[in-house]
Amino acid sequence: MSNFIKPTISDLLNGLKENNTEAIKSFDTVVNLHSNYNRQFIVGDIDPDVGESIEAYIRFFNKMDDEAGLEPKDREPIMIFIDSYGGDLGACFTMIDAIAMSKTPVYTINIGSAYSAGFFTFIAGHKKFAYPHSSFLYHEGSAGTSGTAGQFENFSAFYKKQLAQLKEHTLKHTNITEEKYNEIKKEDFWMTAEEALALGVCDEIITSLEVK
Repeated sequence: MSNFIKPTISDLLNGLKENNTEAIKSFDTVVNLHSNYNRQFIVGDIDPDVGESIEAYIRFFNKMDDEAGLEPKDREPIMIFIDSYGGDLGACFTMIDAIAMSKTPVYTINIGSAYSAGFFTFIAGHKKFAYPHSSFLYHEGSAGTSGTAGQFENFSAFYKKQLAQLKEHTLKHTNITEEKYNEIKKEDFWMTAEEALALGVCDEIITSLEVK
């Protein structure tokens, strides 16, 4: 699936310049676009460009809301719709960290698939929603690498640290117990939306296109 990302912040600012060169003097002008700018994004395959774009938008909307003096409870949520077979772990961690640090609420919605890196990104949401027939896949991913024996050994040690981080992330953001985690971590673990709900992977199965 191709990724759909909103126009860049530069595009937004350039649009303002075209309409009124004076309008760009203050960030307040951008803040005033708050009510007209869509905070919804779709994430498919996860690569570094996707990770960087989502991080930039989360940071951007936090800046807007800070400038507007809004308390977190009064901010319009950022919604990340996920239909992902996975992808780059580094990009995944970028989005996880940005979501965790966001004062503006970030909702994740599984509209089809949240597999591998898509799963870990999904469970980072401040609120987590699933379509009725969406599905989930937990697995530790692939650690394919090449190089000398020493390089492989170094990478292996580093990857073990990343796996420990993924474990901590999963236990923190779901109701999966450590016992259950140790049971599933070596194999692909598939979940329907109902099974994900039971394990606290998602908070709610929605039956309306309106997410609240």
